[in-house]
Amino acid sequence: MLLIQAVYHFDKGEEGVSLANLIGYVDYENHSIITYQELIESIESAKACGLIETRGRKLKTTESFRRWRSNFPKNLSFAKENAELLNFLNQNYTKVKELKSTSNFSEEEFNKAVEEYIKESR
Repeated sequence: MLLIQAVYHFDKGEEGVSLANLIGYVDYENHSIITYQELIESIESAKACGLIETRGRKLKTTESFRRWRSNFPKNLSFAKENAELLNFLNQNYTKVKELKSTSNFSEEEFNKAVEEYIKESR
C-alpha cells in the first residue's frame, strides 16, 4: 500500500515517479529503505490489481485508481488514507497468488536509486 501511496503523491502529470522518489517516500513514512525484493513485489502486486503502471523507468497511478482517490479530500491524513486504501483493496481485490515479474527495474538500477536518494537526503 505504501508504494501505491508514494506513486499517487509523487505522480505529477505524464512524467511519473522515479525510483529515488519512491525510496524517499517509503523511508519518510516507514523510517527504513525498502529492499529490492519488497519493491518488485509491491510493484507487481499493484500492477496486477490495475492500480499502477510503468512508463519507461517511472511509475504512475492508473486512471481508475485516481478516479477512486478523487472521492476523498486531497489533504486526507496518512492514517485515514491508508485505512481507506486497505478497505478499497479488501473489497476489490484478492491477494495475487503468483506474480509474474515483468519489472522494468533491475537490481542495479534500484541500488543506484538508493545511492542517489541517500546522497540527496544528506
